[in-house]
Amino acid sequence: MEPATATLQALTKNENAGLVMDFDGVLSRITEDPAASELLPGTEEILASLATRLRVVALLSGRPVSFLAERASIPGVELYGSYGLERHTETGIEVLPEARQWTRAVEEATNMLHHELDGVEGLHVEDKSLAVAVHWRRAPDRESATELITPLIQKATDTWGLRREPGKFVEELRMPLDQDKGTALQRVIETRGLQTIAYAGDDRGDLPAFETAAAAGGYTLVIEGPDMAPEVRDVSGAHFDGPEEFQSWLRQLNDALA
Repeated sequence: MEPATATLQALTKNENAGLVMDFDGVLSRITEDPAASELLPGTEEILASLATRLRVVALLSGRPVSFLAERASIPGVELYGSYGLERHTETGIEVLPEARQWTRAVEEATNMLHHELDGVEGLHVEDKSLAVAVHWRRAPDRESATELITPLIQKATDTWGLRREPGKFVEELRMPLDQDKGTALQRVIETRGLQTIAYAGDDRGDLPAFETAAAAGGYTLVIEGPDMAPEVRDVSGAHFDGPEEFQSWLRQLNDALA
């Protein structure tokens, strides 16, 4: 049986099943401007329906949870931002206590990067609440952009103790906490009593969540795209050719659950 079909059947037949997904590159196309990322048309309706039929439907992103709330505030869909350090609740944003001691370091690194890189063609410094990222997908010369960015990222890690996380034409600085998408997914599994779990992602930041899903006897859903990291492409499980194909699978899942 193909992995995509096996995952669909498991989520359909088993009780206490959950589906957790990244946002960018999974439910949204990768965009040159990170601020332009948005759900594919029709996805909101599918997720709203799935949320009434599965124990858990959640988004788990490296983006701030406020970003997710602006673009995917869907009844029944749980939102986790900053790799799980933030959770959107009815009363506001809930932050893991251990993250608070690092907020000043993130602020200072963010200010430094803005000072050095704002105005450089094709570069974008993204404030991510509990992290900061530099994007250079739109840089006219990506090699030169890398040479400019690399020492600044090193300075931030040396000066403020932040952790470097590379991605697809992006360098991210995160808090040096033993927290990632894998630990966040494990919390969701445990707190919600999930017996069946599937996780969908597309980048290096999703690797810990893939590992957690597999360790729990669950399922991995890999959404492929341009400039994909080899280690992500090599993840075993169901593979989809872009967000559009994954959206089609979500629709099949919703129809099967109905």
